[in-house]
Parts: sequence; C-alpha cells; structure tokens
Amino acid sequence: MLSLNYVKNNSFGSSSFKRRFIIVFGVTILISILAVTFVFLKLYRLSKDSILAKWDNRTYSIANEMNYYLKLPMDAVVFSAVSLDHMLAYKLPHSAALDYLKQQTDIYCTLIKDNSTGIYAYYEGRYLDGSGWEPPSSYIPLLRPWYMDAKMAGGEIAFSEPYFDLQTSSLMLSVSKLLQDGRSVVAMDVSLEGLKDMIQENIANEFVRELFVMTSSGEVIAHSNNVKTGRNFYNEADEFDIKLLEHFRSCKEDFFSIKYRKNSYTTFTKPVINDWNVVLVLNDSELYKPLFRMYVGFAGVILLVLLLVGFIFAFLQKKYSESELLTRDTKAISDIYTAVVRVNLLTGDMKVVRGSKNLDYALGGSFKNYGGRILNFVDVIASENYAPIVREFMEPLTLEARLSKVKTVSLEYIDREGKWMRLRYFLIDRTQSGELHHVMVAFENIDEDRRQQEALRRLSETDAMTGIHNRGSGEEKIRKAMIEGKHGMFCLIDVDKFKSINDNYGHQAGDLALKAIADSLKDVFRESDIVFRLGGDEFAAFAEGVTTHEIGERILNRVFDFLEKVDIPALGDRKVTISVGASFYPKSNIDTFEAVYQRADEGTYESKKHEGNFFHFVE
Repeated sequence: MLSLNYVKNNSFGSSSFKRRFIIVFGVTILISILAVTFVFLKLYRLSKDSILAKWDNRTYSIANEMNYYLKLPMDAVVFSAVSLDHMLAYKLPHSAALDYLKQQTDIYCTLIKDNSTGIYAYYEGRYLDGSGWEPPSSYIPLLRPWYMDAKMAGGEIAFSEPYFDLQTSSLMLSVSKLLQDGRSVVAMDVSLEGLKDMIQENIANEFVRELFVMTSSGEVIAHSNNVKTGRNFYNEADEFDIKLLEHFRSCKEDFFSIKYRKNSYTTFTKPVINDWNVVLVLNDSELYKPLFRMYVGFAGVILLVLLLVGFIFAFLQKKYSESELLTRDTKAISDIYTAVVRVNLLTGDMKVVRGSKNLDYALGGSFKNYGGRILNFVDVIASENYAPIVREFMEPLTLEARLSKVKTVSLEYIDREGKWMRLRYFLIDRTQSGELHHVMVAFENIDEDRRQQEALRRLSETDAMTGIHNRGSGEEKIRKAMIEGKHGMFCLIDVDKFKSINDNYGHQAGDLALKAIADSLKDVFRESDIVFRLGGDEFAAFAEGVTTHEIGERILNRVFDFLEKVDIPALGDRKVTISVGASFYPKSNIDTFEAVYQRADEGTYESKKHEGNFFHFVE
C-alpha cells in the first residue's frame, strides 16, 4: 500500500513537473522568438541608416567634386582681378592688360583644360580677350550678362545664368567680378560639360533613379537623363519631377522620401557653389531588397537554432546550474571594459598599459605583429555592422596620412554587446626622419554620454510651455507613422478669440489657457497618440486607429467636456473654447501629410463660423 501511494504521488509530481516544464518551455520559446524579432528589426533599421549614411556621404562627395570644379574658375577671376586692379591704379595701358590676360589664359587653360575659353575683361572702356578672340562690331560688352551681373554684384563674384553656346555646342557659365574703378570687369567662361561627366560616372548603379544639378531658380544644369538637361522644373517638368520639387521646396532637411506610383524613393540634396543643389534619387525597393533578403535569411537561421536549443534544453536536468551560468553570462555582457595599448609601428610590438578580458582574449598571450592581427581585434571589439569601419580605422598603414597634421584621431562605434565605444589613436613620437614610431590605442566607454545626448534630444522635442511635443517633433512622428502605413484621425485645434484673451486678461492668463488646452488634450488622447503644439494658439493631434466619425466625435466631445470644466480665475466667467478641423488618413493610396493637414485646416475654418466649441470633419 505504501509502495502504491509512493508510485501515485511520484507520478503526480512527475506530471505536474512536466506541465510546468511545458509552460516554461513554451513561454521561453515565445519570448525568444519575440526577442529575436525585435533584435532583427532594430538591426534592420540600423542597417538602413547605415546605407542612407553611405549614400549621404556619396552625395556630399559629388557636391564637393563639383564645388572644386567650379571653384578653380572663381579663383582665376579673383586672382586676375587683383592684378588688373593694380594695373588700373598705376594707369597701365590696354596693351599691358591684354598681355596679362593672354598670359593668365595660357596658365588657366592648362589647369582647367577644355573647360574654359580663357580670361577676358572690359578694361578702361575697351574689351580685351586673352584668347585672342576679336568681337564683331555689334558686340557691346556693357550689355552682356557677364558685365551686368558683375555690376549688380558690386565687387563680389558673380555667376551668370547658364547658357547654350552655339559655337562650342555646350552649356556654358560666365564667372565675373567688378574691378575697383566701378566700370571695368574681368570674366571667364566655363564649360559645364564636366558636370555631366561627373554625373555619368556616379549613376552606374541599379539603385540610382536619377542624379542632377539644379539652380535655385529651377534650371537643370546637368541631368542623368540628357533630355531633362536645360529644362526649368518650375516651368517644364513631368509628374515625378513636380512631386520631387514640392518636397525639395518644403523639406528643410537634406534628405527626404517621396511616394510615386506605389514606389518609394529616397532623395539626398547637397548645396553647391552659386546656390545650386546636387539631387540624388534612389529607388528604395532596389536599395533595401538585398538587405531585407539577408535579414530574413538570418532570422530563419536564428529561429531554427532557437528551436534546436529548445529541444536540447528539454533534456537538460541541471536547471539551477544553467540559471547560474546564464546570470554570470549576463553580468559579463553588461560589464564595461576599457583598455590601452602602446604600439611600436616599426616593429609591430605591443605593450598593454591597461588590459581587459576582451583585449586579453584578442591578444591570446602574444604581443607581436599588431598590423597583421587587426582582424582579431575587430572580431572581438566591434559589432558586425561596424566591423568594416573599425577595421579601416585601425589599419596602421594609413595612420601616417591621418596623423600628419593632428595628434589624435578617433572613431565612435558599437561593440558586440551593443554599447557605444570610442576608439582613439594618440601620437606618442616619431623617428628622427619623421616616421610614426609609437602610438597609443585607447578604448573608451561612452555609452552613458550617448544616453545623456538622447535625453537632451527628447528635451529639444518638447514644447517648453505646455510640456507636449513641439511642432517639429510632432510632425516628424506623424510622418513616420504615415510612412509605416498607420491610419487614424488628424485634428487641427485653434483657440477661439485668443488675442482678445491676451489683450483683455493679460498674457499670463493666455498662457494658462494654452496649458489648460494642452492638459485637456493629454487627458483625452491616449499615450500612443501624437499631441503637439503647432505654435501660438494652434494645436494638432493624430489618433492612430481612429477611422470612423462615431469614435472621432466621441473623442472630440470629451475634449470639449474637459474644457468646460477648466476654471481659470484670471478669466472670470469666460470659458476657453476651441474650433477643431478633423480628417481621416489615408483618404487614398496617394494621400500625404500635407493633404490631410490641408483638409483639417479647411475644417477649422468651417468650425470658426460657429460660436463655442465646435468641430467639423472634412472628407
């Protein structure tokens, strides 16, 4: 009997243990899947940011190359102006000025090669051309754009509007400068064909939809599509260019995304000399397709590994030991390690000034051949995304150039534990011949600084008076939500007769009214909703998931109810009322933030026609 009871009790205990184990196992697998999904989403976004940063740098490099291309003619005109001003001061004859222009033309035509026709001037009432060109009798320098633009610039460098030269069959630009006598002008014509060559060199990529240079007035100087070169996008543009131009004019950032025929395009813009802009348009579907496939593949592999680990885990009996091991591993990951290594670049020998476990592991007891062991260091200290950048930074062969004018260079990166680190090279000494001899390699933990910067960023997104989002951060969050495909109700809120509150009761009472409205909006809308102050007496809100009039009206009526209960002693019996315009997003597949804002603004206008709290929906 005792034996039977023991078996029954043991079976019951085993069954109970199995049930608990199944529950723990299932929850563990579920959490693991969610964690892996979260990590991969974060990594995917970081990778996208890295890709965008790469193309942003690419656009910046193109802009710099074009700046250099245009700066050389500018320098030629400036240097020539100095000499001609000197000649004017000493009243040297036309022949001396012409000889000088010919000499400068020979010099700069050698430097600029096929990009210029030479330097010319209007000197003491006479046209002089360094290339030897003799103008026809009908040629009047004072009426030429290069002369008139220089006069208008008043001594500053002037750029004429690009023009098509029939003689050279190329797009040209005149650079000119007024001399100190206020009448004479020196100028140079520059071919813009070189910009076309630069564009052609940078579009040989499946990700690039188009690349072009455009003036502030909308004229296209050079375009990857030759048909569009010479057009003015303000007067002649296709549907895509119109949408691109609208975003370009309204966006204050140097990159933005646009939707066109169900496709998304990322656009980078960088300024060039003479108030021009380089515009690079990338096809998002092609840009992120390899990245998406790679991460989906990795996620599948990780999930299979998790399942395999789960099955192995089912047969392990020492749960307490594994829990203790997991605790130690977690603690090891959370620890912050810093290290300093002194390197002899001539011999490759290393001396550890301050060590760490990661450094010891990378060195493996050997302190030789620093340059040949960079890969070992990178594998230990850097995350996968930052490994190529860290590897390039640690390369000792390029240190001579990087430390030629400075004593230290640094790089910030994310380590394998997800912490922000700073890697820095310090110059210690050089040999008698000037070669780098010893450098210090230092690893610094800056994760806390980064967090403080993030806190300051959040502070910059908050409206100081009301404590809700300011316009910049509010609009950014709504645009991001729309890009992510979220639907909802967008509202514009305008305080009724706010100026009279300030005029009759004082600005302090007006501030209390604004705070009361902000508090009412925060009390009614959810934490996940986006509530922000546009500025002055205007507010806005976006309620995600609210897509029907019934729910929208219920929310707005609650706002009105809260306002009815607001009691501001400084206002006496006067109540604070608002006019609301609302609209649902998206109205169609091509709906935009600007469009829903416009609809809500129309609704506010209609609400203003009614006394007291009132809202109006615009479809």
